[in-house]
Amino acid sequence: MLPPDAEERFRRIEDAQIVTAELQRRAEARAKDDIERLEAIQNAMAQWMNKMADRQDEYESKLNILVNTQIRDEAETQKLREIVAELSRTVDRFLKARTNGGGSG
Repeated sequence: MLPPDAEERFRRIEDAQIVTAELQRRAEARAKDDIERLEAIQNAMAQWMNKMADRQDEYESKLNILVNTQIRDEAETQKLREIVAELSRTVDRFLKARTNGGGSG
């Protein structure tokens, strides 16, 4: 037969197992919540990184447009300088011809 305090010890063991099971259930629930929260953070970070990549692509596209525009503007400015220089030479020749008595008109 069992000792007289065996039933009490079994009850305490059962109570301890119930408490342990409840603590384990709570820990598992917290771990599940933590995992879900980390997954949500990871998803948010992935979305943020996608947005940043899109913005980087947009930035690079705009930068390329600006660079190309600047290159074209510089070429047009050089053409304009050449035109102004040619016009200046033409005006100089006209004025020299006029002041040197070359005015035939």
